[in-house]
Amino acid sequence: MVELSVIIPTLKPPAEVESVAALEAGTYDDYEVLIQSEDSATKARNAGIRRAKADKLVFLDDDSHPVADYLERAAALLDEHPVVTGRIHHPRNDVIKRFTGHYDRGDVPKYVTRFWGCNVACRREVFDEVGLWDERISWGHEEKELAERILLKYPIYYDPELAITHSYADSVRDYWRKQYQLELQTPYLWDKAGLSTTRQWMNVVFPLLNPANYLGFSPEHALARGGGNVARFVGRTRGMLRKGTQEPPPPGPEESLSRHGRA
Repeated sequence: MVELSVIIPTLKPPAEVESVAALEAGTYDDYEVLIQSEDSATKARNAGIRRAKADKLVFLDDDSHPVADYLERAAALLDEHPVVTGRIHHPRNDVIKRFTGHYDRGDVPKYVTRFWGCNVACRREVFDEVGLWDERISWGHEEKELAERILLKYPIYYDPELAITHSYADSVRDYWRKQYQLELQTPYLWDKAGLSTTRQWMNVVFPLLNPANYLGFSPEHALARGGGNVARFVGRTRGMLRKGTQEPPPPGPEESLSRHGRA
């Protein structure tokens, strides 16, 4: 059995997955890579969990570029902590970097309440206890939803040295597209939190009308921020209108990942 199973959701051919090449450039070799090409990130990660040989599970995106000792550090951290995450570097000093404050939690190791799917590692027991990634969320907010379930049972540890480089968006237009896709999922989370339909529509409309959401540090930043606000409004509106069409949720913890019964 290997020490680590690295799970990477992607639609790219394996030879084009950048994170695999980055891992192979390191010296750590007690791991396997599971390239998963299901039609959503959450389905791919769940399929990887079921296939994984290790009880220490690492999740990267196909364009994550981990530091040289990433796998050694992840393995050691998972001996001490059930869930670990780390710093994410946006690779360019462009306007998009203004929107990546959530990527970097600082220089001091600490416990946090969020992680991102491009840089997180968990012991298998976590999924046995809280269940798998929610497949009703194809992409966007799936980390938030899972983190909230995890925090009911386990802490989430942040180590700034468990670092990767990962682009948040490649352009302003790409940033707008991601904001739209992200907010398609938001009404589903509101339903899970018990928000009334009236309150949900207020959450859709009020940010669109708030002038502060169109301000920026420069004209370029204001344009990017304002366009992102409109994209979020459109995404949330469409999400409200399409509610009820998502697929059923994945199996619960009691029927998904028994240590002796996994596929």
